[in-house]
Amino acid sequence: MFVADLETPSVVVDLDVMERNLSRMADYCRSNNLRLRPHTKSHKVPALAKRQLAHGAHGITVAKIGEAEVMLDAGITDILIAYPIVGTAKAEKLADLATRANVTVALDSVEAAQSISAAANKTNARVSVLVELDVGFHRCGVADEDEVMNLARKVADLPGLEFKGLMFFPGHLQVLEKERAELRAAVNDFLERSLAKLHAADLPVTIVSGGSTPTAREGHLFSGVNEIRPGMYIFNDRNMMGIGIASVEDCALSVVTTVVSTSVAGRAIVDAGSKTLSSDRHLAGDGKGFGMVKTDPDAELEQLSEEHGHLNISKSSREYRVGEQLAIIPNHVCSTVNMHNQIYGVRGERVETVWEVTGRGKVQ
Repeated sequence: MFVADLETPSVVVDLDVMERNLSRMADYCRSNNLRLRPHTKSHKVPALAKRQLAHGAHGITVAKIGEAEVMLDAGITDILIAYPIVGTAKAEKLADLATRANVTVALDSVEAAQSISAAANKTNARVSVLVELDVGFHRCGVADEDEVMNLARKVADLPGLEFKGLMFFPGHLQVLEKERAELRAAVNDFLERSLAKLHAADLPVTIVSGGSTPTAREGHLFSGVNEIRPGMYIFNDRNMMGIGIASVEDCALSVVTTVVSTSVAGRAIVDAGSKTLSSDRHLAGDGKGFGMVKTDPDAELEQLSEEHGHLNISKSSREYRVGEQLAIIPNHVCSTVNMHNQIYGVRGERVETVWEVTGRGKVQ
């Protein structure tokens, strides 16, 4: 089968580009003595997680227990759940996973720790714990080094839990390189204060896990970090291009779509709308557009209906024809993949493999 034979819209992955992305990140981690624990929410495909492990990843990261179950069922047994697990039912599922795999969880509250401990005690499971820090993104995490120490001490004292170290997500560093460097100073200051407190309290830290694709190849510049959790690096997307992390040539994933109408002057309508590309906005530059036509950056995907993509082609120098196929690089690859049952691995114009997105919709 060839790409031109696919029903559109379809998500395709250039296998050569993907393999190059995987190799580059693995080489970087080896060169800087960093463990690579990729976040699989970007693809949700066990076969791709296994490709990352084959490239030297130490284990994988997931966001939810449902994603962990999918990966464990596929035989992957070293999993970090980088999300606070709250509630008895979820804690019991986590404890069950921990009887079959090496499971680590990040948390930022005594309540979460106590719930997991109670569930782990019932099954004689052992759950490794990372205390999550808020390093400036203000989403989750403890924001004071004394609170970090107190929570770590309580985790260490709870049965069924083993305090392993710290985790953070520098989401506010999804900016250009110069600004990342400026923001990193405050992150490092907090990391150093927290590590010093833990050392003084005789709480050994074996893992300091940093995250995000924008900061991935700067992992060695964060104080104490010995593990990184990039996700989007396997594919990259328009947002990564916007902050200089990737080029068009580094974007392995695109959505193949068909022009279905050119009847309105200055417009071309494609069959990829918000249910295909997601409505995630562009986080760089002028913030406009919902994706980029790979071969025509002058065309602006300025609006999405559920099933229609509205291309403004008034500034384009090329002609658009009904029936032609276009490749669009989405703004945010993670959301795009999660909207599809299958993605296609291609080499050149030939489809070589089809992956089922078995982790799709696993939001619990």
